Amino acid sequence: MADKKKPNSADDRPQETDRQFLERSNIGNLMKDVLGKIVSNRPSDPISFLADYFDSLEDQSNLVLKARNMIEMTHHSRPVFEMNVRQAYDILLKQKVGKRLYGLNGTSYTDLIKTLCRDIPQPVTTKLLKKIECLDYEAVRYDVFKSGVFTCCVLQDYVKLSEMLFKSLDFQNSGKVDKMLAEIVNEQLKAALANTRMDARKIVEAGYNLGPDGLFYALERGMRSKSHQGGQTLEQFTIEICDAFLSKVKRLR
Repeated sequence: MADKKKPNSADDRPQETDRQFLERSNIGNLMKDVLGKIVSNRPSDPISFLADYFDSLEDQSNLVLKARNMIEMTHHSRPVFEMNVRQAYDILLKQKVGKRLYGLNGTSYTDLIKTLCRDIPQPVTTKLLKKIECLDYEAVRYDVFKSGVFTCCVLQDYVKLSEMLFKSLDFQNSGKVDKMLAEIVNEQLKAALANTRMDARKIVEAGYNLGPDGLFYALERGMRSKSHQGGQTLEQFTIEICDAFLSKVKRLR
């Protein structure tokens, strides 16, 4: 007598359709979400964007990393940026900060600021934190979070501006610029920012719109000077240039 098949045998189960598989694995919703983010953020490199997005999903426990990736999905000048910042804030609200207590405190906020500033010289980040830091135990409101994150992102642009200025002054590609020239450019930048409103974006715009005639005259004056004082590295130059930016950042307390 032939053996009877077990009623729960895999051979007896109806074959799963493609749609049922996508619904069961939640792949459809996941792909819809990431495609929506690509369309709204319009990254310059969609493939890298996808890779970063899925990397962030692998470590669900690292909410700071997930929040950072959300913020860095698009440039701060795009309209969707504020929506991303809000989502990053909501992600960090899920952190456990005490027994049966969840939310965003100063510790997580500071960790996020530091990781956003990971490519900025440490002395600059330290000075920035003194302006926008929150106490470790205090709850961080969204308006404070948004202001701090936006300032970090604009500072990144300002650091890039510093690098551009450094390259323009490093005539011999030696990795150093004459200290006298660096000081003159720094003074010109401070003069350009003197009447700038306390608005981070306006500060960077003022830096990019340095008067070419005034800058040329200042550089020419520096080149003719005999009192050259050694060279500055890129990091030294960036730290000094960023002081002009940080002087315009409002202190939280």
